[in-house]
Amino acid sequence: MLLFDERLPFFKGNTHMHTTCSDGRLSPQDAIARYARAGYDFIALTDHRTVSPERIEQGVLVLSGVELDYRLDVQVVHITGLGLREPFDAHAVCQPGMGPEDGIAAIRAAGGRAILAHPAWSLNTLSVLPRLRGVSALEIFNSVSRSPWNGDRAESASFSDLASTAGAYLPVVCADDAHFYDGDECQSFICVNAPACTREALLDALDAGRFYASRGPRIEQVEVANGRVVVRTSPARRVIFYSNLVWTDGRCVQGSGVCEAVYALQRGERFVRVEVVDEAGRKAYLSPIALD
Repeated sequence: MLLFDERLPFFKGNTHMHTTCSDGRLSPQDAIARYARAGYDFIALTDHRTVSPERIEQGVLVLSGVELDYRLDVQVVHITGLGLREPFDAHAVCQPGMGPEDGIAAIRAAGGRAILAHPAWSLNTLSVLPRLRGVSALEIFNSVSRSPWNGDRAESASFSDLASTAGAYLPVVCADDAHFYDGDECQSFICVNAPACTREALLDALDAGRFYASRGPRIEQVEVANGRVVVRTSPARRVIFYSNLVWTDGRCVQGSGVCEAVYALQRGERFVRVEVVDEAGRKAYLSPIALD
C-alpha cells in the first residue's frame, strides 16, 4: 500500500488561526497576507465561536472555519472546524451543559471537518474519547502552546499514541493556532496530497488520509507491504517508528541526511506512527496507520 498518489501535488495549509474577529492581533486581511507570503496554499480562519466565510484572497484559499470550546470538569475541550459549506450559530452550540459532541455534530452538519485542538495544552485525558465520535483529526503539534506564549505543552504525541492504543486511530495535524503574530505564525502546517486546492478536493484527501503534518521536514512517500514500513523523506537526522508495543528493536533510524527508513513490523503491533526529525530538530508527523 502506498499512502500518497505520486501523480498528485501537495498543498500546504494551516488549519487553526485567529484574527481580530476574536482574540487575534491581526485583521483577517493581514493574517492572510502573512501566510500568503510564507507560501501557504490554504488556511482556515478559526476564530472563537465565529464562523468565517470561504473565499480566495491574496492567492490563498481561505476555508470557512470556527473554534468551539467546552469545559468538562478539570479539562477543557476545544474543537476547530474547517471547510464548512454553510454557517451556523457557534454560540448556540457552546452553551452550558453542552459538550464537544454537540460542536462536532454542528460542524459535520454544515459539511465541515472537526479537529481536536491542542489536547496536551487542554490537559485532555482518554476519558474524553467517547465524546469525540465524528472528529476527523487531532492536533499533534500546536505552535502557540509553547513558550514564550504558553508553557511548553505544544506536542500531543503521547495523547495520540494512548488514543491509538485504545483503538482510536485519529489522524494528526500540525497547526499554528496563531494569535500574536510575533513568531507563532507560519510555523506548522499540513501537506495534503490532492488533485486541486479546492474545498472538495482537500476534504476528500483528508478523509482518505493522504496528508502529513509538519514543522519543516517533508514526507515524500510511505509504503506498507510485506511486513515492513518504508518511509521516504527530505534529508533527516532521525526517523522514529512508534506503536502500541512498549519496546522493540529498530524503532529509530538515524544518521546524516537520512532519506529513507525501513521498519520491520513486529508481532502484536496494532498501529505504527512515524516521526521525521531534521537537523534543526523540527518534526514531521505521519498519522497512525492501523495494522489490525
